[in-house]
Amino acid sequence: MSELSHLLEFRAGGFTTDMFASPAVQAAYRVMLEGDIPEAEVRFRRIIDENPRDHEALAGLAVCTAEDGGRFMTAEKLAQQSVKLAPKSAAGYIALGYIHLRGSRLEEGYRYLMKAKHLAPRDPRLAAGFAIYDRERPPVIADLSRLHPVNRALGGLRTGLRSPTHRAVGLGCLAVTIYMASSLMG
Repeated sequence: MSELSHLLEFRAGGFTTDMFASPAVQAAYRVMLEGDIPEAEVRFRRIIDENPRDHEALAGLAVCTAEDGGRFMTAEKLAQQSVKLAPKSAAGYIALGYIHLRGSRLEEGYRYLMKAKHLAPRDPRLAAGFAIYDRERPPVIADLSRLHPVNRALGGLRTGLRSPTHRAVGLGCLAVTIYMASSLMG
């Protein structure tokens, strides 16, 4: 089953309505999300045969290629071609991020997902990539279990501080806490 399948529950089935893609591409993504990767690959290939410059279809085909059989090199080439066709679209970057994450290149995958988030912050496909990243990266304290309460709390904090704004607020709160603690002790 696809790592992307949880988006159907996440978006209550309305995943494709948030995409800026043709109805045929949306239908192919829906098939992929339902877990029928070979059928989705056939649909994406049919779309690409009709329009070789459809970057959304190329990105979808790249994800299918990585998902079905783990052909990461081919998938990466397809995703890079999608980025070349539409460098201002998030689709190719999301595909590259997903492919790198599936291939255990976490930092590269995360960088591509952040680039995609910069281009399309509300794209629902980002959730799948970030979910994989959060699951695969090592726990904050490596000697403790990932499920240990300290690792869960610190992991949640780490996830919450992803954006620069959240980091600035977190640092401000930390500074106030240190100041108040030093005032009480001194």
